[in-house]
Amino acid sequence: MKIFQEKQFINRWWLSMLILAIIVIVIGTAYYATLNAEEGTALLVSVISLAITFPIVIGLLYLRLETRIDNEGVTVWFKPFSFTKKHFSWNEIKKCYVRKYDSSEFGGWGLRGIGRDWKAYFIYGSNGIQIVTQKDRKFLIGTQRPAAAKDILKRYFQPTPKPDHEN
Repeated sequence: MKIFQEKQFINRWWLSMLILAIIVIVIGTAYYATLNAEEGTALLVSVISLAITFPIVIGLLYLRLETRIDNEGVTVWFKPFSFTKKHFSWNEIKKCYVRKYDSSEFGGWGLRGIGRDWKAYFIYGSNGIQIVTQKDRKFLIGTQRPAAAKDILKRYFQPTPKPDHEN
């Protein structure tokens, strides 16, 4: 069985700067709160600040887009967030192909289109795997390996033939 697997990480210099800025702001705010507040209030502000910031920073550091295409279908997931995992079995896919895209179509990178008839999963780049389901919902999954994705789609995706409407 042939499998396409891809893991894309956010390795951008600006993300490192953003995380560093968040850490400095949170620590600075917590420190300032300890200087100008009662002991109990300062501790509460520090704990709340860290409780909110820590999971976000860890999530950004370990965020990756994983795509798997095999004989069962296409699976995509923004790890470590389990609510983003989506599997498309081949029988629920009407169209599936590799295409170019511009992130401005979706308002930037990331997970886009939540709660709509379309959804996009991408970190960076301009190539994606376009999926249209039998219910006409559209999904776009970013890929840095368009040729390999195209090859595996040729192997596994067989479009459902349209029925003849003869009387």
